Amino acid sequence: MRMLVVQGDITTRHADVIVNAAGSSLLGGGGVDGAVHRRGGPAVRAECRALRASAYPDGLPVGQAVATTGGELRARWVVHTVGPVYSPDDDRSGLLASCYRESLRVADGLGARSVAFPAISTGVRGWPLAEAAEIAVRALRATATEVADVCFVTFTPEAFAAFTTVVTGDENIAAGLAAHPEEHWRRLFAAVDELTPADRVVTWEAPENQFPYPVYSERFWQVVRLLAELDVIVPFDWGAWSRASPLHPDGRRLAAAPVADAARLATAYVRGERFCEGTLETGLANGALDAIFDRLRGWFAEGGAR
Repeated sequence: MRMLVVQGDITTRHADVIVNAAGSSLLGGGGVDGAVHRRGGPAVRAECRALRASAYPDGLPVGQAVATTGGELRARWVVHTVGPVYSPDDDRSGLLASCYRESLRVADGLGARSVAFPAISTGVRGWPLAEAAEIAVRALRATATEVADVCFVTFTPEAFAAFTTVVTGDENIAAGLAAHPEEHWRRLFAAVDELTPADRVVTWEAPENQFPYPVYSERFWQVVRLLAELDVIVPFDWGAWSRASPLHPDGRRLAAAPVADAARLATAYVRGERFCEGTLETGLANGALDAIFDRLRGWFAEGGAR
């Protein structure tokens, strides 16, 4: 799936599908919703009224999506989805991710190959831009789809910058990983293969009058050092990514994720050890480190390193 970020008016975008950040009523409103209904014209309004009279008498639930004609828009269809209101006390990231996944599902059912998204829930619904962008990109990249082109059409310079940072971040990290020679990567994988069951056992020592600390084997530390040398430890917005990504903490879906996420998860554990001793032990125990090694090995086998 190719991703592009532009700043502008989504109602003027050429695409098979334009996604509308709709209200539950499906009858139009402010912001993107109002603009889509005004530009789409009577045909969009008529199909929305028909949906309310049939399938959604109580309105479209948050996180779900439904399609109508594109009417007078430059898109063949409009996919309407209702984003959640942001709450600092209630994690609603799953609902926001569902807006993107469900929109793709509906677009696939229509046979669409290009979809334009707004920055859902970042307007009056108050979602912080950095986190909303992470959720959007992670949800789309983790969804199996026939859609080939996704464009985020952002209205403000701030939204454009936030979504561009996330979309290009994966590409920049992958380029940094690929810049290392093959022999460096082979050293890492050889070191991983040399780990014994004893190297995965962490002991804790507690000197007199001191807090206990973990003791890792020299072979294991060699793997950690090689990770750090290979640009796997990368800067990124840890808070937004960890809340948005289904990969944290154990990386169970890492095999299907961009290789950049293997770098992010590695950073979470390697850097995390500096601030909370025993973090690497957790990564050994829950399988996260093995998932990281497997994803990097798969990327390497596919020709990721130059």
